[in-house]
Amino acid sequence: MDKFVLFLLCLCLTVGGVIHIYDNIVDGFLPYDFAPGWLNMYWSALGLLDLLAVYLLIKHRRTGLVLLLLIMLSSVGFNSYAHYGLGVLESSGQLQWQTLLLGFSIGVSIWLWNSQKQRLSRQIFR
Repeated sequence: MDKFVLFLLCLCLTVGGVIHIYDNIVDGFLPYDFAPGWLNMYWSALGLLDLLAVYLLIKHRRTGLVLLLLIMLSSVGFNSYAHYGLGVLESSGQLQWQTLLLGFSIGVSIWLWNSQKQRLSRQIFR
């Protein structure tokens, strides 16, 4: 079951990463010129950060979980500020889905962290 959940997390991160990389390829580096510079840089960097998190989730689960949570918390926080504070994001639909993914990520991260711990302890006592 944990492999399926990891697959879902990796799929979501890959989709997000590919979208940001696509934006950087098609519209040039720092394509989000409607947003402040710091937010433009953050969104542009998410392409690589998302894909790095996928790699880490596969190879080093706990490090990947920490990066996943950092990405999701910062992304929901910054996108909420961009939508509600700055008004540069018109639709809240993506933000709502992202917030749902954040909640899912927090919930399964605790389970996946402990699952990794139990697997490691079983290997030690064999």
